[in-house]
Amino acid sequence: MSYKFAIIVNPVAGKGKTVHNLPLLKEIAAKTKSRFDYFITEGPLHATKIADRIHQEYDAVVAYGGDGTANEVMNGLAGTETPIGVIPEGTGNDFARCINVPHKFERAIQILDEYKTRLMDLGTIGNRVFINGVGVGFDAYVNVKTKSLKMLKGSMAYLYSVLSSLAFWKSLPLAIEIDGCPISTDRSFLVAVGNGWACGGGLKLNPQANIHDSLLDVCLIPEMPVWKLFLNLRRLKDGTIAEVPGVLTMRCQAINISSEKPLPVHFDGEIFDAGAGEVDIKIVPQSASVVGAW
Repeated sequence: MSYKFAIIVNPVAGKGKTVHNLPLLKEIAAKTKSRFDYFITEGPLHATKIADRIHQEYDAVVAYGGDGTANEVMNGLAGTETPIGVIPEGTGNDFARCINVPHKFERAIQILDEYKTRLMDLGTIGNRVFINGVGVGFDAYVNVKTKSLKMLKGSMAYLYSVLSSLAFWKSLPLAIEIDGCPISTDRSFLVAVGNGWACGGGLKLNPQANIHDSLLDVCLIPEMPVWKLFLNLRRLKDGTIAEVPGVLTMRCQAINISSEKPLPVHFDGEIFDAGAGEVDIKIVPQSASVVGAW
């Protein structure tokens, strides 16, 4: 069976690898029975406008880029029945990991052509939609630094940014409510909210998070000495960060985080607000469709 796919190409994703590798992608896609049309974005949020305009003409709209590209595409598809697909070529590619799409064109195209769709949850932060996760505090600070790196990508870029940022970041006094119940007004190092399990290029702050379970997973790391954070960095890779004394993990449908000091916040790897005073984050269960390897 053949399908019709719109491929939205972010030319700056993966430090320009999308455009460089686009001829190869087209060559591989042309060998299938399906039709692939290509749309090149021209700036921030353009992918959202394209997806919103064209989605009714296609069986799926596919983000060719990283998590930020997928986020923009989903913000254009939210509220529709058109599935999102992903061809990963970004820095982190965490959403692709959550739907089992590897960084190989042949397999990514094959997954699209198999067209196995499934409903997934979306998150909201303010008036924007996110597909994978939100980071508040150190996580967002590291995200900004990671994007400035020229040579590294994925988890190596994230880990380098973590190490180089530890000496500069100061924990923030946060007021946090989980499903309307206050849980903390202490200083916190970071709060990671996961719809999907991966962050920072495959690291695991919320290893049990699942985009299909109608819940958000939350990891709260309190203020702690730098040496203790350093000694536990391996736990970001193996998913055992919750075993560190003082670290809290929870599941919820809504979380509110506020502070008297500016909060750096990212969603799906993109900066939401470098100086927000408050953020409301909620889950919208089973509200979008996605093509993945199930």
